[in-house]
Amino acid sequence: MKKKQISQIKEILVSKRSDLLDIVSRKKHYDLPDNEVGDEMDSASHSVEKEMLFELTNNEKNMFDSIEASLRKIEKSKYGICELCRKTISFKRLKAMPWARYCINCQKKFEASD
Repeated sequence: MKKKQISQIKEILVSKRSDLLDIVSRKKHYDLPDNEVGDEMDSASHSVEKEMLFELTNNEKNMFDSIEASLRKIEKSKYGICELCRKTISFKRLKAMPWARYCINCQKKFEASD
């Protein structure tokens, strides 16, 4: 996958992650500070985000975890690889569902096994 494509996907993931955290903020009537700076603030912010996760529904929590896993894969240059067959997941699928763990064929098999 090209760097530009990965950059596009990362923006989508970060935006969706932010949306989920905003949902929690609204549920708790709590806003994260707008002017966070530096490593110390990033660390504090991360701790607050973790605490806020307890307020997410199971579906939101699963999506958040998938987004976090996808962002980690991007950082490790392992993003876009199906976890079952190890083939490349199509950019079209990743653009539609950037937290996808499986290619479309393996996803169908996975869903059929449930």
